[in-house]
Amino acid sequence: MMLADYLAAVTRLNQHASFNGAMQVVTPRQVLYAYAAGLANIEKNAPFTSQTVTGIGSLSKQFLAIAVMQQVTAGRLHLTDRVAQFLPDYPQAAAVTIADLLTMASGIPDYPTLIQKQHLTTARAAASDPQSVRRLGADLSLTDLMALLGDQPLSFTPGSQGVYSNTNYYLLSVILTEVLQKPLAQILTETIWRPLGLTATRLGTQHAQAVSYLPWDDELLFIGKGHHTAGDSGIVTSATDYARWLQTILQRPESLLPAAAWQTLFTIQHNFYGMGWFRHGPWFWHSGLVLGYQADVFLSFEHQLAVFWFTNVRFLTASAQDWNRQQRIWLDQLT
Repeated sequence: MMLADYLAAVTRLNQHASFNGAMQVVTPRQVLYAYAAGLANIEKNAPFTSQTVTGIGSLSKQFLAIAVMQQVTAGRLHLTDRVAQFLPDYPQAAAVTIADLLTMASGIPDYPTLIQKQHLTTARAAASDPQSVRRLGADLSLTDLMALLGDQPLSFTPGSQGVYSNTNYYLLSVILTEVLQKPLAQILTETIWRPLGLTATRLGTQHAQAVSYLPWDDELLFIGKGHHTAGDSGIVTSATDYARWLQTILQRPESLLPAAAWQTLFTIQHNFYGMGWFRHGPWFWHSGLVLGYQADVFLSFEHQLAVFWFTNVRFLTASAQDWNRQQRIWLDQLT
């Protein structure tokens, strides 16, 4: 499928779909396609636009990975540093390095999974249960995280394989604040958001403009904005800001990171994860879920193209899942 055919197909699909959110297709210098539809706030009848600030869940990890690599470049951190240097009270910290955290190779348990195990849901998967979704969208202090991890063993020898764990990037955010002695939001603002002109991007789902919802038993349940401030999944942004962010990544400017650091960031380790990115064929990709918000991104240096979509109504209905699936099929066919 040629790019022009893809854009035409996406346009036709969106004209007939009930997608609620924003989607864009960008090159390093141009926005090829921008679409927004539906409501950011049903109760207030507020439209969802390209400027609407919304939750992006685990797409937050891309920002955090670059912030960490900036400190590695500056010599304040080293990929071989042991986590125990910054979190001496965590029993497993001596076995894990900064690189292990960045590449999902630590073996540290995933904190959302641990939370879900404490509050077993019935009849529905935890990812679609309203109580579980709200619980995971609440704030989590470092004290609470350490209590949750307790003396849980690592699930494998660090550096030997990759298994996804949100805890890795939560800990990276803690390490950043420890090294720079500043709040994470201030670090991200000073090192990434302000230099790039990302004026709508903030840390904390409470800053979202879009309210999130969850399809449940033929209803649309109000989930809200929550108050999730963890660096692994707490960033909110607009489609306009995020398009600029992806254009910056496609350009890989040395003003943000040197060439060698960009290369390290996008090198997939253990056939699983780079630093903030998975890979499928020519596409680096990631999905994000927090509260009722959902986000997906696909970026290809080979195609010099990035595609993303945000929604504040989680893809749980058959029609929404079909829309999501079709987008992925077309990207796989793009030549």
